[in-house]
Amino acid sequence: MKNRRPLSRFLGVTTALITLGGASGLQAAEPFKPEVMSVEPAISDGPNVFVNQASWDGASRVHVYGQDGLTYKGLVSMGLTSQLLLSDDGATVYTISDYMKRYTYGPIESVVQAFDVKTLSPKGEAIVPNSAAQAIGMTQLLEDSADGELVYVQNATPATSVTVVDTESMSVVAEVPTPGCYGIIPAASGHRFSSLCGTGQFNTYTLDGKDYTVATSDTLFSVDDDPLYLHAERRADDELIFTSFNGNLYLMDDSGETVTLKKTLPVTEGVDGDWAPGGYAITAYNKPNDMLFMIVHSDAYDGSHKDASEEVWAYSMADEKLVSRSEAPYMTAIDVTQDDSPRLFGTNEEDESVDEYVLADDGDFQLVKAASDDKVGWATSLQVAP
Repeated sequence: MKNRRPLSRFLGVTTALITLGGASGLQAAEPFKPEVMSVEPAISDGPNVFVNQASWDGASRVHVYGQDGLTYKGLVSMGLTSQLLLSDDGATVYTISDYMKRYTYGPIESVVQAFDVKTLSPKGEAIVPNSAAQAIGMTQLLEDSADGELVYVQNATPATSVTVVDTESMSVVAEVPTPGCYGIIPAASGHRFSSLCGTGQFNTYTLDGKDYTVATSDTLFSVDDDPLYLHAERRADDELIFTSFNGNLYLMDDSGETVTLKKTLPVTEGVDGDWAPGGYAITAYNKPNDMLFMIVHSDAYDGSHKDASEEVWAYSMADEKLVSRSEAPYMTAIDVTQDDSPRLFGTNEEDESVDEYVLADDGDFQLVKAASDDKVGWATSLQVAP
């Protein structure tokens, strides 16, 4: 028979080890501190960049960055295929998007939403007719009046019209038929907007409550030989800058009953490489320097008008000449700050990022990339706060 050690001996040793281990553990353990989640009541101070991540397969988002180094501040969410509009004072973000109950069939609700920029919280909404244009990345499809009292929504079913929303009551007050014309270019004063027409003319609509009048311009551009982008920049109260697919600038005056053409300026003409603009928001205007920035690509052809950039060009409006060319690949939309030393921001199609460019030390409006962030993913529209 084998020797057996007393059970009491094992129990005593085990108890001693447990006691020692327990004592050691109690001495080393830190007091439990539960993690407390909190939400900042407001985003940090400073000027912002708003990036519209319009989605076809889930919630769209507007991402908010600081202008200095693309510091991420937060986001707001909405429905599908969103458009972005920042109020002139930078205090309110407006969006238009669709909320689909069952995605593949069933009711669809189109909503204009207003968000407070400081808190990124909703402050009002208006249900609008389910006819808003669904065009990712385009500008001039959601605009506001000069006094901020109205928001205009471009419709396309494919029949074109503009829904008018009162921003105080957040209610639809009118729908303006715009047959044959597309895009919204608000006037610098009053409740008036113009629209580009397939004839090469502009229609100008003047609102008076639910009523409106319309006036048609002369033929100002050729839709076959030199079509215009919808995207427009306002240089002064009475002057708009339109850009053609070929890289020509059309200076228009919309201060009167109809739009008139003041001057055309060739930007890409005579530059080796068959350069032309491409993308969606293809220009950005910096008022302190009277400088227009344009994203361009080489070897342009009929149909390359949405191709991403290879370079960004700086064009002096005062001197009417090209002053710099900077490497800036893959951008499809740009905007610029209104500083004496401007910062330019763009959506990068290849890297699915937001990029920041600043002036190089050698001057002459050469730009160099200063920051980039790829949290957002693919996006084609953005706006810089004033």
